[in-house]
Amino acid sequence: MVNGIRRFRIVALASAAALATLASAAARADIFAATCVRGPTSQDIAIFNASLGTSVALPGVVNTADGIERHPSISSDGRRLAFARLSGSSQRLIVADLSTGQTADLFTGFEIAQSPIFGSAITPDGTAVATGRPFRSFFSFRFPVATLTSLSSFPSGPFSRTTLSPTRFNIPTGPGGGHVEDIATGGGGNLLALHLDRTFADSWLALVQRDGSSSLPLRMSDRTFSQPALAAVNPASVLFVQQLRNTGSGTNVYLDRDIAFRPATLAGFPGTPTLLRLGVSTPGRDESQPALTADGRYVGFVRDAEGANDRLFVWDSQTQIFLNPNGIDLGAIGTASGCRSLSLYTRSVISSSAISQLGNVNATLTQASSIGIFVQRIVGTTKVLGRKAYELETVGRFPLGMYGAGNVFTHWDFEVNGEPLPAGRYLVTLRAVEGDLVRELGEPQVLRIDMRGGTHMLGKDPR
Repeated sequence: MVNGIRRFRIVALASAAALATLASAAARADIFAATCVRGPTSQDIAIFNASLGTSVALPGVVNTADGIERHPSISSDGRRLAFARLSGSSQRLIVADLSTGQTADLFTGFEIAQSPIFGSAITPDGTAVATGRPFRSFFSFRFPVATLTSLSSFPSGPFSRTTLSPTRFNIPTGPGGGHVEDIATGGGGNLLALHLDRTFADSWLALVQRDGSSSLPLRMSDRTFSQPALAAVNPASVLFVQQLRNTGSGTNVYLDRDIAFRPATLAGFPGTPTLLRLGVSTPGRDESQPALTADGRYVGFVRDAEGANDRLFVWDSQTQIFLNPNGIDLGAIGTASGCRSLSLYTRSVISSSAISQLGNVNATLTQASSIGIFVQRIVGTTKVLGRKAYELETVGRFPLGMYGAGNVFTHWDFEVNGEPLPAGRYLVTLRAVEGDLVRELGEPQVLRIDMRGGTHMLGKDPR
């Protein structure tokens, strides 16, 4: 530790989906983030449009004056929100339906007193909540434990629960105990990522299926791991926080300089973390609370701001740009330990888009928005989140104007800043914007312009 502050870095396991060949593809959506903010009297939960920084109105049952709210986790449709509330020494795990305002406590006070609860995550479809629990002891071994609470009887209850305790590995005995501190759900609700907090020892990660099968834990002697996140439809896309430890001086000094990635499956965690630069990693800053959209395309995280308030960022792994380069002020410092989680969901603005090799632009908007084309030159190949991707340089933007909801038919003459694009290959992406801020990015297409000025739309896969 440095001056008593634990410092972090985020690691991404595996990748977003490979770029696919495109003729006409569905676009992605406006990104919303459930996170923690400074409230009038204590810490509250807020939901922001991750580009615009505007907040979503929440029912009054979510934030109260008599407690601290933390660990937000939201379903993929943005309807159900699970969160913890701390009031003095008491703790509650609450699920709220944001459309109706109905809420329910998933555990009684007696149940929590008998077996404490830790981090929780709602499944992408909003039908269950996974919760970390203390390790289970069996003779001289300890095993991780999580519970899955069904929401089929929400909000009245009672709520049925099942216990998940993978036995492929065990936790070595030693001083203190341990528990599953953070948890993530994904892969169609069948996969969980567990952060195993070993008291007085390094923390590990493990991937677990609902049937109890699991990977061996991710464990390294010079670092600890925490705060995992999973994509809903791509169980190989996993994020987590890595905390490096430098023991060269004889004392533990924790570092935090990069966001990195590595592959992971139920077979294990091969290889070593690779740094994710591309404007994401910031030397000397803490990045924490990673999150993924359901499709694994967008990465959300929180970065400290060197003595100022923490800021929320969302980064697109396909175009390799931030939706809002300045981030969103969370009004608080130290949310890595005070909140511990970030959760994303999407809402469509561009439901479909396609650009033809003649420059015809066809799109369908779910609401009125300004749209335009973002142009990047392809200068090589690289890897992003463990998969091959294009190395890109920004060329510019071509505004198309303001359009209402419905079908859009317009034209682009393959110019940027009044000049025709020279010969080469380009990644071109329709986007919805508000001023300089990106609300949504469509599916990128590859444009090739030959030496005679001819235009050709190609598949997107760089391999």
